[in-house]
Amino acid sequence: MSIELVTIILFGGLLLLLALGVPVVFALGSISIVVSYLLFGAKSLYVVATTTYMEVTDPSLMTIPLFLLMGNFLVYSGISDRLFSALNYWLSGIRGGLAVVSIGVCVALAMCGGFGPGILTMGLIAVPAMLKHRYNKSLALGSVMAGGVLGIIIPPSIIMIVFGYIARISIGKLFFAGTLPGFLCAFFYMTYVLIRSYFQPSIAPKESENVTWKMRFVALREIVLPALLVVSVLGSIFLGMATPTEAAGIGATGAFLICLIYGKLSWGVFLESCRETMKISGMALWILIAATLFGIVYTSAGAQDMVMEIVEGLHVSRWFILAVMQVILLIFGMFMDDYAIITICAPIFIPIAKFLGFNPLWFAILFILNMQVAYLTPPFGWALILMKGVAPPDVTTRDIWRSVPPFVTMQLIVLILVMIFPSLVLWLPSKM
Repeated sequence: MSIELVTIILFGGLLLLLALGVPVVFALGSISIVVSYLLFGAKSLYVVATTTYMEVTDPSLMTIPLFLLMGNFLVYSGISDRLFSALNYWLSGIRGGLAVVSIGVCVALAMCGGFGPGILTMGLIAVPAMLKHRYNKSLALGSVMAGGVLGIIIPPSIIMIVFGYIARISIGKLFFAGTLPGFLCAFFYMTYVLIRSYFQPSIAPKESENVTWKMRFVALREIVLPALLVVSVLGSIFLGMATPTEAAGIGATGAFLICLIYGKLSWGVFLESCRETMKISGMALWILIAATLFGIVYTSAGAQDMVMEIVEGLHVSRWFILAVMQVILLIFGMFMDDYAIITICAPIFIPIAKFLGFNPLWFAILFILNMQVAYLTPPFGWALILMKGVAPPDVTTRDIWRSVPPFVTMQLIVLILVMIFPSLVLWLPSKM
């Protein structure tokens, strides 16, 4: 069977199964097993067992459940309420202050627990507060969703761990490579909110609360524990004192202690945190098993040679090829799950990027920035789905969709800036 036919069967079958609603893991796994059997016979199915064993026993994958446990403990600790109140004191009286505080809390939660806690908690806390103060719906919803998806690019990010494992790129370097682009996104969001609120006062009325400087300084104590947690986790990786897996263990322990200190820890909270961690970890692990098997089958069939021949035969600028890859990722992001996109595209795109002379770490961040855009683009954007689940009843799907264009535009601007200035990605990892 020719590699061209294998490609059509593998990817055509995969896309068909995904379109039919088959979960990513079953779509990847089943099509890989079928093609493996057709190519190499029944003996090749031994690879399924060895691949599964290899993934399940890989100690580096402990990073995923430990960071998830850290995030789950923080969700139940009430840390988001405390941070929202503390930062709101400092921006009280400023137009758009609530939206800026929401983004700031999302950044803090991203550095403590990755994607998810920001949208879920701020959707329950900040969106009702902004709507109560007569904020424009689009501004309120968009700022929370855009802030929430920063957890994809700001470490510790589960998507980065999955990508680093599939692409065989240092997870620690990926974490710090995404830090500056993530903060740049947050800066753009906050600047947009403040400028638009200044020129359109009706979309973000001033708050009338009387806040003293004493209240502001007292509120700073709420920042101490999350700041210590971030420094202990990311600082230990940056200074080479701990691997990402060890740092994740530190983070999970720290989040447990924060939950205990705040008086939120109970047997029910402990069980629910562990249950949620196991659920998402199991999903990620099975996807990694299926993705690895998919890559082994496709590589064994001679995929890399075919891809390299095609790229070598293209007499166009390498930047044009890079731009085409970005467009493919943006289109896929509108209709597919991010894990599916990573497992399908990363094994193909990373070798192409290396062949074209691009830094794989820099290309990885471009890839993940695209996944951040995917989380905000309808119809399959995860941020849109999560927001609909936690937003007040009077917020419609149309309201949610209408709020994302300005923030997606800013994400694309950051993507272009990272393409033009690779040092935004590469400078911080070079200091590790």
